[in-house]
Formats: sequence, C-alpha cells, structure tokens
Amino acid sequence: MLVMHNNKRRHEPSYTTPFIFEVLEMVMIWIVFSIMEGTMDVMQWSTITYVLALAWSSYTLYKLNKVLDRQTKH
Repeated sequence: MLVMHNNKRRHEPSYTTPFIFEVLEMVMIWIVFSIMEGTMDVMQWSTITYVLALAWSSYTLYKLNKVLDRQTKH
C-alpha cells in the first residue's frame, strides 16, 4: 500500500481546480449541443436545446457549489 505523507490536496483546500472543471464542463455542454444542433452558433439552436443546456448548466453550478462548500481548512 502506497502512503503519501505530504499530500497537499488533503490538507489545503483547492479553489482553482473546481473552477477549471466548471469551465471545462461548460465547454463540453457547448460542444455536445453544437454537435446535436449541427451548428456552433448558439443563436441558431432550438428551444429544447436551450432548455436542456440550461438544466445541465444549472446542475454543474449546483455541483460546483457543493464542492466549494466542502472546501475547509484542516
């Protein structure tokens, strides 16, 4: 069993990593719906795509909020 005695991730909260993942997930949402709609122009998407993108974005923001709430200094 490998034991890491100086693991900074366990002792210091990380605020940049959750935001990097949030931005990457927003880009993924844009790419997925761009492929579904056949255009990268957000203004040409259908209404159902807007609704689904808003729901997915809301869920990612909810996850980000939960992760940031868990960031405590030990």
